[in-house]
Amino acid sequence: MKNLFKTTLYVCVFALAGILFQISCSNSDNASKAIVPSSKILYTQYDSVNGFAIWYCNLDGTNPTQIPITLPTGTTYQNANSNAFVRFSPDGQKVLFVVNYSNGSTYTNKIFSCNLDGTELQPVIAPTNAQVILLGDVK
Repeated sequence: MKNLFKTTLYVCVFALAGILFQISCSNSDNASKAIVPSSKILYTQYDSVNGFAIWYCNLDGTNPTQIPITLPTGTTYQNANSNAFVRFSPDGQKVLFVVNYSNGSTYTNKIFSCNLDGTELQPVIAPTNAQVILLGDVK
């Protein structure tokens, strides 16, 4: 009887440990909403009324979604050859892009980031002189 009790106790502890492990490894709500960059297309679109805007969609072009970004005064999207440089962050939670900043006499480039819904807009790299910054791919 003593061995049966020990065996039952060990099985219960093992099952409880498995349940706790599974709960601790489950995805949180935020992690399950992550956009995998390789499953989306990030692009810019220009219209004569609003200028450049950042969009993303599925690989097949469905579900186009504009990211509503309000840039600070004195900044515009960097657009060399009519292309604004935009990238997903490695985790797919943020968008990175280059803007031109003018203080009246000098233009500089700054890299900004924001969430996919346009919130938490913030400069990431803001040089103090007239450096040219471009976002590139990391391989």
